[in-house]
Amino acid sequence: GGSQRRVATKMRVRARTAALLAMFLMAMATFVWSWKSIAKKMEKPDYLVDATSTIEPQRGPLSKESRELLEDNFFVFETALGWCNSYQRTKYGGTEINTMSDVKDVGKCCKACQESHLAADPPVSCNAWTWCGDQETCGSDYLRCILKHIQDSNKPAAASGSDIGWSSGLINHAKENSSKADTGKKSEDSGRKYHVLLTAAGFNQQWLARIAYYHYCKMKEEHPNSDMGGFTRLLHTGEPDIWMDVIPTFVALALPPGVDKGYIVLNRPYGILQWIEQEMHKIPEKYVLISEPDHLFVRPLPNFMVGNKPATYPFWYIQPYENRALIRKIVGPIPDEDFEHIHKIGSSPLILSKGDLAKIVPSWLNVSVVLKNNPESDQTFGWIQEMYAWSIASFLEGIHDYVLVKDMILHPPFDSKLGNSPIIHLTYGMTLAKNGKFVRNDKAPWIFNKRDYSSVPPPRNLTPPPNGTTNEVVIRVIKLINEATSNIPGWDEYAQNSVDRCCRFDESAQ
Repeated sequence: GGSQRRVATKMRVRARTAALLAMFLMAMATFVWSWKSIAKKMEKPDYLVDATSTIEPQRGPLSKESRELLEDNFFVFETALGWCNSYQRTKYGGTEINTMSDVKDVGKCCKACQESHLAADPPVSCNAWTWCGDQETCGSDYLRCILKHIQDSNKPAAASGSDIGWSSGLINHAKENSSKADTGKKSEDSGRKYHVLLTAAGFNQQWLARIAYYHYCKMKEEHPNSDMGGFTRLLHTGEPDIWMDVIPTFVALALPPGVDKGYIVLNRPYGILQWIEQEMHKIPEKYVLISEPDHLFVRPLPNFMVGNKPATYPFWYIQPYENRALIRKIVGPIPDEDFEHIHKIGSSPLILSKGDLAKIVPSWLNVSVVLKNNPESDQTFGWIQEMYAWSIASFLEGIHDYVLVKDMILHPPFDSKLGNSPIIHLTYGMTLAKNGKFVRNDKAPWIFNKRDYSSVPPPRNLTPPPNGTTNEVVIRVIKLINEATSNIPGWDEYAQNSVDRCCRFDESAQ
């Protein structure tokens, strides 16, 4: 019996050893296969990353042509200390703080400026850098990095052109007193509340932003338990304005001169990136609503997000699938089925988590620069190209699922019933005949168009739509504007010399 037990024990030990050996060999085989697979992938240029470089691969899987466009123009990238921007074929002036030789790339030069800024006290800290990576044009200055201080970051003195081998960048730190943002209480549980981030630039957006803020405050007061949290107006003009002491505001630097090529909206993602770096960590809300000055609240906007899925409005004129051939030129080859994840959306109104916002915005800026500098996409997408850029950047950053809320906003005069929509979007001109019917006629008897007030804000008591008007949204628009201008202190002085342009009773008009 004892002999049989010993034999059985030996057999069990041998079987266990064999099993362990087999598991070990399988694990080794899996490891070797995985390593060979990874090594094979790393043979491709797209997977190679210089381990000594400070530049993180944040520009996303764009096509070769798109990467070349970025590298020839303006792009943002990340170092261990934050975000940098690089403007090619440009050499900034300013006071030299330090000069370094044999600096291998723009990332190391920018990071050196960031470190200098953190170590020094303003106003002598580094806020700009310039680096030469073109041996032919730079000669003995090749791989030289110069750290500088520029007095006015909005108007950096610069030499630029095809014969300039230097790249330059700014360290985006706000001017003193440039932020009077609403940061709320850090200790409160924000739950589903979102922070309203309203981006604005230009005079016609100035008065619209004041009216939008009035109605935001009204909604907050009347509905204290809604999902509406704090409020920040982001001015991406680089300069404060008269409403700084009234509206919580963050002033972001504008893009360097020449980068936007007359497309001022390109400053929007650049401004939001600065707000993310400098202000977003101060707000208590977990979510952000990106909004615009011509979005007027008529009721509190619920947080429509489902789980972590961002919520937004689907725009009928954003057509990624129909433009898939062009988009493939921007991002490279992607199958048709992936276009269901490139949504018919823009960047506002949109509610998303702070983490997703920080993830998308740098790619949004880089894609926007590509679309503007690619002649075909610039012509095809026109004024709405930054909306396409947001949709593409979301896809590139892996944010593929959105909650699309068709009733999120109304567009008068095409929408005529108020329903339960929380926002009215003042984007189209509203033209009505004498009987109150909608007509497509620039000489209609009654017109409201925000563009008529681009240089002077509207006066109090705009003429209401004609009797017989049944469009509830148009009627509410004028009521919202008249209510705000009647209650905002000092509006008469602000709108001095303004003219009511709604009433145009031309006998020839129908």
